[in-house]
Amino acid sequence: MKSRHLYGMATNFVLFLLVSVAHAQSHGSDVYWHIDPSVKTCSMVIDTALTQAQWHRFTREVGAISSFKSLSAAKTLGKLKFSLAIDKASTPVDQHADAWINTFTHPDEDCPLGDEISFPTLRARVGVSDNIDIGGYWTTAPGANYGMVGGEVKYALLQESARRPAAAVRASATWLTGVPDFNLGIYSVELMASKKVAFLTPYVGIRETMSIGTETTSKVDLKRETVALTQGYAGVAYSLWVLNLAAEYNVSTINTFAFVIGVNL
Repeated sequence: MKSRHLYGMATNFVLFLLVSVAHAQSHGSDVYWHIDPSVKTCSMVIDTALTQAQWHRFTREVGAISSFKSLSAAKTLGKLKFSLAIDKASTPVDQHADAWINTFTHPDEDCPLGDEISFPTLRARVGVSDNIDIGGYWTTAPGANYGMVGGEVKYALLQESARRPAAAVRASATWLTGVPDFNLGIYSVELMASKKVAFLTPYVGIRETMSIGTETTSKVDLKRETVALTQGYAGVAYSLWVLNLAAEYNVSTINTFAFVIGVNL
């Protein structure tokens, strides 16, 4: 009788643990997201729980995500030539990391950030001379409080010929817009090369980026974060008449795949 009683107690205890774990998992979302019914969709808002280490990680990862991707070969457009395009970039992130939890708020618990950051961008570029292009891009998250604007300058070091590749140096900057709780700027310089092979133009490059994040809210007291990043990338471009396509993979602390479709005029 005594052993049967002990067995019953042990069984009940195990069942209790299993039910407790299941309950915690099923209700984890109640405390996982910061909820604000006044926002329409996932928006950038600092929570008071954000720490310096989390702010550092957020600044670093957004810098890798939002650096102005090349999505083109090293060859410049040519004087007064114009390019208009739409690109889309996707970057896997750990949405369970406190760095992302404490910098976003959500309208309800069914609006998670997701396991990747993916957004379209409108970009344009013009050749101001045979060796220099300037360009810009713009994006916004529909219904959210944030977007990005950026600018670029590309200078051709070598023009492509039958025996040598094209080479260029490129400087770019992007800035976060619409977020009252913090400012974020991403500044890059890169060296790239490309060579047309048949109907495709493979290209490679290395980008040095500085991501600078400054909180502007009284909810926290965090130091400015200035984070240096090295990004390597490889891509391939294809042109047919005025149509231009390119796909590019960027490798850094987190990796980004991007593709673009546009027209060259």
